[in-house]
Amino acid sequence: MAKKLLYDFQAGSPESHKVMVAIHGWQGTRDSMRPLIKSMNINNMDWYLLEAPFSVDGSDGGYSWSYEKSEGVWEVDEPRELLQDFFDGLFAQYPSENIYVIGFSQGGLVCFDFALFLDQPLGGVFPIAGFSRQPNEEVPRCHPCQKKIPILISHGEDDEKVPVRFSKNLYRQLKKQGANVELLLYNGKHTIGIECIRKIKKIILS
Repeated sequence: MAKKLLYDFQAGSPESHKVMVAIHGWQGTRDSMRPLIKSMNINNMDWYLLEAPFSVDGSDGGYSWSYEKSEGVWEVDEPRELLQDFFDGLFAQYPSENIYVIGFSQGGLVCFDFALFLDQPLGGVFPIAGFSRQPNEEVPRCHPCQKKIPILISHGEDDEKVPVRFSKNLYRQLKKQGANVELLLYNGKHTIGIECIRKIKKIILS
């Protein structure tokens, strides 16, 4: 098990007071989410581009946020400990409400199953083309302190890898539990739509 998560840091303007934590998908790297920095173009925002701790065999340098311990059983404790350690350090540097989390695909899973359960209220959480390990179970979907923060779930309607029904179902459950959640569907497959980038930027700047 890695001792700490690896990441790249890109500072915003000298007066930066907000921070985005970007979490890539399966077989990604810390560079996978880098294009979002230019796409969002938010001057007063620092970026942390995280890299998952577990290498994927045959992926030419790609990484995963979990691994299969036995058939159908995936490791969750190790990545959770590493993520908690990272966020503990981040909370020591920034007010929690100035911290935003964006995740794509397996990174969306991290948003749903980890970020939304942090015990300090974030500025917003933005899972894109994501899913959960317990998609159909009626279980708590976020920590009480995260219910009022903006949660934007985005998904391409023609996603061939992660069916859009996962996002629709998680939206329904979060809405039922009183979360401040919005669902944005866009034309596209397993990609990050420009529509959700614009919407996320609008939420952050509002």
